[in-house]
Amino acid sequence: MTKRNIAIALLVLAALCGIALARPGGGETFSGGGSSGGGGGGGGAIGAIYFILELLYYLVILIVYYPYIGLPLIALIAFWIVMSRRSKRANGDWNSAPAAELAPPPPTLAAMRVLDPDFSRIVFEDFAFRLFATAQRARADAASLETVAPYVGEHARKMLAERAPAGVPVQQVVVGSLIVTQVEAPAAASDTAFVKLTVEIEANVATAEHTYYSIETWRFSRVSTRHSKPPSSSRTFPCPNCGAPWQPAAMGTQQCSNCGQIVDNGRFDWLVEDIVVDSIDERPPTVTQEVAERGTDLPTVKARDMLARAAELTAADPNVTEATLETRLATVYTELNKAWSTNELAGARPFVSDALYDYLQYWVTTYKRQKLRNQLTNMRITKAQLAKVERDKWYDAVTLRLWGTGIDYVLNTETGRVLRGNKHTERPYSEYWTLIRSAGKQGKPQPTATCNNCGAPLHVNEGGECEHCGAHVTLGEFDWVLSKIEQDDTYRG
Repeated sequence: MTKRNIAIALLVLAALCGIALARPGGGETFSGGGSSGGGGGGGGAIGAIYFILELLYYLVILIVYYPYIGLPLIALIAFWIVMSRRSKRANGDWNSAPAAELAPPPPTLAAMRVLDPDFSRIVFEDFAFRLFATAQRARADAASLETVAPYVGEHARKMLAERAPAGVPVQQVVVGSLIVTQVEAPAAASDTAFVKLTVEIEANVATAEHTYYSIETWRFSRVSTRHSKPPSSSRTFPCPNCGAPWQPAAMGTQQCSNCGQIVDNGRFDWLVEDIVVDSIDERPPTVTQEVAERGTDLPTVKARDMLARAAELTAADPNVTEATLETRLATVYTELNKAWSTNELAGARPFVSDALYDYLQYWVTTYKRQKLRNQLTNMRITKAQLAKVERDKWYDAVTLRLWGTGIDYVLNTETGRVLRGNKHTERPYSEYWTLIRSAGKQGKPQPTATCNNCGAPLHVNEGGECEHCGAHVTLGEFDWVLSKIEQDDTYRG
């Protein structure tokens, strides 16, 4: 056996721990370890078997002819397998569930809408997302934390202020998953009865020196007679009663200086009354770890009312069909992958919601910091399937499961060295993508990057506004935008 073959064998063995799944929104090891999401295990089985047999062949040769290399190598591999499995059991992240076990579906919001016909899951999740990020950034400073006091109760603020490391400013907050897990609603609305929503949030919260991965439960409550407010592109938290910029009448009180109302009680809007940290540990993001595709062969999780809701959507706007939505999906898919591959998201800004943009920008910044780039070449959708349609007063939301494939690898931008993936082998996968559009908007989904308000070529600033007409377009005010990318082995429906 030549030295060249020995080197090849060692490189093959090293590859067991080397390649990681990437793509925008798909498979990044957000929690910094364990297995990561991304599609499925559906392709490449024969190639994988051949790879394993060839690997075993070289390993046997090493043991027979070079035992001083082969035996320690076996010991290292065995140790790595044992520790990896132990780590997966101890440190579950949002993608660590077995691929064959689908998570239970989220609770129905029907009871919520009986009391509040204006309630929108999309608007609420955007509000909760922004509030979580703002409160986390403010937690190290008492004065800053008071700016969200009308929406975060005293007990919850105290828990945030005491969060370790206490007094250390938070520089970056990235929400990877935000799901309503429980709805409690009274049988009839009254001024003394409250609606409660329990939300599970998985996030990375970073200080100057450390990054913490946490799973938290935030409990929101609101008087059951209160109706939801219209969606707004504002990213601030004004007085929940009068809408004026929040300013307490006196330091330490929650009385609005403008309207005189006490507002930290859930009488006017959602209030976080309790926060439970289910798990937290220091775990920086990883972008050079290989994970296998999982879930591609799982059946599509379809909402029971999907066909009825889809028919309603098409009846309300005949321009919106599964075919036109798939065309829009292909446009968003192409533009997002193109921008992602350049480490610059400006080109994709018009096609993604504000919250998703923040999440994707986190990963682009992580790549840049490590002098890396995730190159996606010849990415294309091979199949799409409607999975869910949701409609409320403010938004229409359509979830499509897509199957895609293409060349996916990560390289060092200075040396050009490939650190994971393969320049020559395509990687098939599937994911669930959710598109949203304002319920009041009609018209054929645009297959090109043009502003549906002014018709000019679509260039959007970081605030989500068209640079030509100034219209905010990234909350679906004028056309369908991407709000979620969910992995097929963890999608709940």
